[in-house]
Amino acid sequence: MKVDKHISELLYEHNCVIVPNFGGFVANYASAKIHPTQHTFTPPSKNIVFNKNLNTNDGLLANHIVSTIKTSYPEAINTINQFVSSTNLLLKRGEKITIEEVGTLHLDVERNIQFVPATTNYLLDAFGLPHFQSPAIKRDTIGKRIEKEFKDRDAIPSEKNPTRAGNIKRYVAIAILVPFIFGMIWIPLKTDLLKNINYSNLNPFASKETTKKVINEKAITAKLKIKVIKPEPLLVKNDTATNAQLITASTVAGTNATVDVKADTTSVSVGDVVNRNDLKFHLVTGCFQIEQNAINFVTSLKNQNIPASIIGKRNGLYVVSCGNYSTRKDALDNLNQLRVNQPNAWLLKN
Repeated sequence: MKVDKHISELLYEHNCVIVPNFGGFVANYASAKIHPTQHTFTPPSKNIVFNKNLNTNDGLLANHIVSTIKTSYPEAINTINQFVSSTNLLLKRGEKITIEEVGTLHLDVERNIQFVPATTNYLLDAFGLPHFQSPAIKRDTIGKRIEKEFKDRDAIPSEKNPTRAGNIKRYVAIAILVPFIFGMIWIPLKTDLLKNINYSNLNPFASKETTKKVINEKAITAKLKIKVIKPEPLLVKNDTATNAQLITASTVAGTNATVDVKADTTSVSVGDVVNRNDLKFHLVTGCFQIEQNAINFVTSLKNQNIPASIIGKRNGLYVVSCGNYSTRKDALDNLNQLRVNQPNAWLLKN
C-alpha cells in the first residue's frame, strides 16, 4: 500500500501532515507573483516544506488510511511503519525518494534530509488557475499618441484674408496705446503733478503742530505790484541767538520807496554767522517746511561732528547747509566727502 497518495490528499485540506517517526510536511500560504523580466504570472498557492522534527503521531494520517481503504487502525499504523522503514533504508543508500505529487527526498553530504517540493498547487482557492507567461505590453510614447490623435483630423481652414485680419488687430492695439502714452507724457508736463513736493511731510520726526501757511510770493507780487529782489542769506550766531530773520529788500513798482519784509520770530539753533557775499556755493543736506524740524536736524548733524547751519528760507522751506564755499571746485570736493554720511546732499548756488 502506498502512503504517498494519502499524504497528498490530506495536504489539500490540512496545513500539516505528520508521518510518525519520520517527519512532517507543512504547507505555507504564498500570494500570487509576477516576474518582472520573464513576465510570468504565478497564482496563489501553498508552499510545501519538510520538517523532520515533527514526528509525533497525531492520528491524522492513520485515520485517513482507515477511512479510505476500510481497514483497522493497527493495520494502518503498521502500513505507515513499513513505509518509514523502507524510506530510511533507501535514503541511507543515497537514493532519492519521490513522494507522488508532494516532492522528492534525499540526503546531503552531512546526512541531513533535503526536500524539493513538486509543482502541485494544494490551495483550493486557486484550483484551476494555471501558471502562464504573457508578453510585455508595448505602449506608445507621448509623441506617437499625439501623432495618432491628430493624424486623421482635417486641417482647420485659414482665414480668407489673413493680412486684413492682422492689420485690424494692429490698428486696435495702436488705438489703445496712443491715448495711454499721450497721457503719460502730457500730464507731468502740463500740470504741477511732480512739482512742489513737500518732503518735510515724509519726515517721521516732524512735529504734529499746525504747519504755517506758506504764502505764494508770486500771487502777492501780482496783487500788490511789488518787485521782490532775491535776498542774500543771513545766518544768526550760536545757540544764544533768539531771532532768525531773513530780510528781503523790495522796491515798489512806480515809486522809490523801500519795503522791509521780516520773517516770523522764532528760536533758532544754528552755527556761526556766515555773512560773506563770496560764499555762493552751499552743500544742502535738507529742506524743511517746519522750522523746528530744521533745528532738530542741525542738532543731529552736529552730534555727528558735521558742521551744519540754516542758511535761510527758500520757496517756503528752511534750508540746512553743511558747508559754504566761494568756488564750485571746493564745494564739489567736499560734497563727495559729505555724501559718505549724507548720501542725499546736493550743491546749491546762490
